Amino acid sequence: MRYSTHSVAYKSQVMCCSSQTHSTLAITFCYHSVEMKKKKVMARKRKQIERELVIERKRSQKRRCSKDERDRISELPDCVLLHIMSFMSTRSAIQTCVLSKRWKNLCKCLTSLTFCARYTGDICFRKFVSWVLSSRNHSYSLLNLVVVSPNESETLDLIMKYAMLHDVQNLTMRIDLTCKPAFRSFPFIFCCESLTSLKICNVYDPNVMVIPNSLNLPYLKSLHLERVKFTATTDAKCVEPFSKCRVLESLYLRNCSMQNDSQPLHISNSSLFSIKIYSYNIFAERKAYNIALSTPNLRSFTIKGVNGHQLSSGCNLPLLGSVSIGLFMVKGSIIIQLMQALANARILTLGSFTLQAILDVSSFSIFFLLFIFLYDSFEKKKLQYSQSCINIDPICSNCAGSLQWFKKTSTPALC
Repeated sequence: MRYSTHSVAYKSQVMCCSSQTHSTLAITFCYHSVEMKKKKVMARKRKQIERELVIERKRSQKRRCSKDERDRISELPDCVLLHIMSFMSTRSAIQTCVLSKRWKNLCKCLTSLTFCARYTGDICFRKFVSWVLSSRNHSYSLLNLVVVSPNESETLDLIMKYAMLHDVQNLTMRIDLTCKPAFRSFPFIFCCESLTSLKICNVYDPNVMVIPNSLNLPYLKSLHLERVKFTATTDAKCVEPFSKCRVLESLYLRNCSMQNDSQPLHISNSSLFSIKIYSYNIFAERKAYNIALSTPNLRSFTIKGVNGHQLSSGCNLPLLGSVSIGLFMVKGSIIIQLMQALANARILTLGSFTLQAILDVSSFSIFFLLFIFLYDSFEKKKLQYSQSCINIDPICSNCAGSLQWFKKTSTPALC
């Protein structure tokens, strides 16, 4: 009986302990489940708060963009935008019409146009030119026009007629003509009174680009001609195309020829102060012609190439500052005659081949010519201190160095 009472008491105690353990475990499980629920709720709240913050941040960015970071370029006036677009190609400038309503009609007011054909018979080029010219706002003047085109006479006629009617000021043409085309509007270019700058580059045969005997361009300041042919009437003694260009300042001739080589090219213009003549068509038929200068205000003269043009001057060229001579494959006697015609120059630059041609004539010739330059500069200008500079620079990498000779003289006692 003793063991039975003890066993019952022990069993009751064990049962009591197990019930307490189960209750403790239940309480602990309930506590952990509550904590997990709280964490999940807190995590949901945290995510919701983060979403609200992101949304609020985006809203604030939109408000900032609408206030501080608006499209300031589109708010610029038309004249400024058109000036910016003038530095772009015409095709790229027209593509800006898709940016916004502000840009839709702006490309129709361009004052600078550039047309460049890729090859002969480019149908897309013809359609593009026709669309641009037909849709353009005609109330705006055409300031700058650049045309790079192969043998497309019809398209060129269309462009030139439009340019003449809309007072083009700066015209640049690079034409790849291989045969004489029906370019009917070409002579009218030299009667456009609105032109201030004209550049015509013929890539191939100069016989297809014949310049009229007189250029009626009263406001032209800069003239650039490449591979063209000058002509005059049969009874004329000389070719004098530049006399009516009253404000012409700069003249550039490259690989130009004469229709009649017996007629000299007379460059007569009182406003002209810079002349550059280049002739590098070595493999073509080289024919030299006479050039007569009547340019009292000439300040700079450059002649380079392989053609020995004979130069004469009807005036003393009192303002002539710098002369550059870079002739090769030319007789030394022609170069000496050229230097005598330009004896009033203050600065003379000779190429190495030019110097060699002079030395081939006589070793004393160069020193005699230097004396002429220095003496004329001193005697005619009556300077107390006269400084003349002659630079003899090589034009090829094989000739190293350059010869510079300076001389300063004071007024002699006899003067």
